[in-house]
Amino acid sequence: MRLSQILFLQKPEVLREQQAAIEAHLHKALPSTTLTFAAAPESVPKGLAVDAVIAPTLPWLPEALERLARYRWIHFLSAGVERIWDMPFPKEDLLLTKSSGVHGPPMSEYAIGAMLYFAKSFDRFNAQSRESRWERCWLGELTGRTAMVVGMGHIGAQVARRARAFDMRVIGVQRNPRPHEDADEVIALDAVDEHLPEVDYLVVCLPLTPDTRHQVGPSQFQYLKRGAVLVDISRGGVVDQQALTRALDAEQLRGAAVDVFEQQPLPAESPLWNRANVLVTPHVSGTSPHYMDRALEIFVRNARALVQGMDPATPVDRSAGY
Repeated sequence: MRLSQILFLQKPEVLREQQAAIEAHLHKALPSTTLTFAAAPESVPKGLAVDAVIAPTLPWLPEALERLARYRWIHFLSAGVERIWDMPFPKEDLLLTKSSGVHGPPMSEYAIGAMLYFAKSFDRFNAQSRESRWERCWLGELTGRTAMVVGMGHIGAQVARRARAFDMRVIGVQRNPRPHEDADEVIALDAVDEHLPEVDYLVVCLPLTPDTRHQVGPSQFQYLKRGAVLVDISRGGVVDQQALTRALDAEQLRGAAVDVFEQQPLPAESPLWNRANVLVTPHVSGTSPHYMDRALEIFVRNARALVQGMDPATPVDRSAGY
């Protein structure tokens, strides 16, 4: 594959801050390539022919693509691409790749931080500090506890690795289970319920597809060990929020750290707000000062493979939907 023209689409505020660094990174890695930047559909030169488009899953992506005379490849700057299937642009003959692995370090750190938040009762101490209350209690440990990581992709694998560093037992969950060096055992999705009574921390890392919607719901909360903690870093819709609220009301869960929601921003009337045992974060677990550099490196890996006639490193799996 020849790679001489690249169109880079991004939000205007991101380009204002990062365009120079993006340009320097790509020119160093692919010196013979010409870059065009656009922060809105109307900024894309009408009739421009490019070999590749680099973009997030922007709502105006289809409008930008319509202005192009030719494009053969779209690389998405995110690992999750579920939004693209509802976007009105032709996908049949396109090469689609994604930034798999870009979220691994920050999201695995978030997951460990969330587990420590509840193990060390930071939620209780934070509330006490606001009221100038000095109340001591015995704290828990992660050592010896069991974490189930639902979704052992790039993110889940790093969660498992970091959990093992805390001497936790790790149960990994995959569609097609196979042994993993960072998990004590790996099970299939349909075997989750029978293992949930053993689980202290349920970490959900699944992509959102029609098959995974509400994958964690009433049945899973019913089987989960009483006093367990949910850490949701998947996509809004993988965890049934109504079932989660009921499990919290019934004190089935010790707590929950939730970074993704079925409706974002989370509505002010949501029962997940203002709960002492719920850590609500605004979909930030994947953010990092190193995000763009990592995403560009993944693009470059794909580009070098394609130029050499090899398969891309991180293709979108059309049959799986991600």
